[in-house]
Amino acid sequence: MSLRRPARRAVQALALAALLLAPCLARAEASPEELLPTGSCGPGWQVEGKALSYDRDTLSDRIDGEAELYFPYGFERMAAARYGSVKTPGAGIDVEIYRMGSLLDAFGMYANYRQKEGRSLGVGADSSLAASQLFLYQGRYFVQVQITGTDHPDSEALAQCGRSVAARLPGPARRPAELAVFDRPDLVKGSERYLPESLLGYDFLNKGIMADAAVGASTFRVFLLLGTTAQSASAASQRYRTQMVSQKNETVGADEQIIEGVDALYGPVTVVRKGACLAGALKSSEGKEIRGLLESLCHQ
Repeated sequence: MSLRRPARRAVQALALAALLLAPCLARAEASPEELLPTGSCGPGWQVEGKALSYDRDTLSDRIDGEAELYFPYGFERMAAARYGSVKTPGAGIDVEIYRMGSLLDAFGMYANYRQKEGRSLGVGADSSLAASQLFLYQGRYFVQVQITGTDHPDSEALAQCGRSVAARLPGPARRPAELAVFDRPDLVKGSERYLPESLLGYDFLNKGIMADAAVGASTFRVFLLLGTTAQSASAASQRYRTQMVSQKNETVGADEQIIEGVDALYGPVTVVRKGACLAGALKSSEGKEIRGLLESLCHQ
């Protein structure tokens, strides 16, 4: 039986959309090898040899002792290439592109490596340029760029190479949506970290985001669990309570709870649970301001 005209048009429209989206989808899943700059990585820096590729089984061949750090963040594949200096024999720029499990995972790796003294290049979702190293991420990709073989690294050459790499990365240059709740003046911008498992070293807290905070004269760290339900948040808060050296439990409502106590590792802590949300402050003194901050994290 033949399709009626409206149905045929709908099918044709879907087919056309699929054809138009196909290149975008393919690029979004591009292999790291395809994203390495070809030929050169900036003026005077020519590629040397062939690109190298690594998967979960071989990553330790490249970064022995650090490979395990990448696996909880959904590491899939990495490609590396070296670009030698035309002017300075022995000097080279090493580019490593890692495809992680998600945008949040790529951010998590970037946050593990970014330098406090680094400056942003304004490329990718975020970037951190130091004297001889550059870190950036975009979409599912985390990138490391480093100059070696010279006592006088050329930071501008490093920046040019970083821009060349960033221009090839697929996906929009945006931060993970999970970080939006941390965009507030009482939290230190650039201090956010994502931990995909065992937040604070406790397996019952699972994955979450941490950041530095400043309220009045107090400075401390806050954390927010991700992917929780009302049931799992309640169970996690109760487990955390049993880990504390001392605690004071205050139930505000049927689905709200505040715990203030002392963690053997982190000192004074405040934990707020509201429905499916669980947030806490580490090394913090008791105070309504800190409670208010945690409650606002749960309201957003």
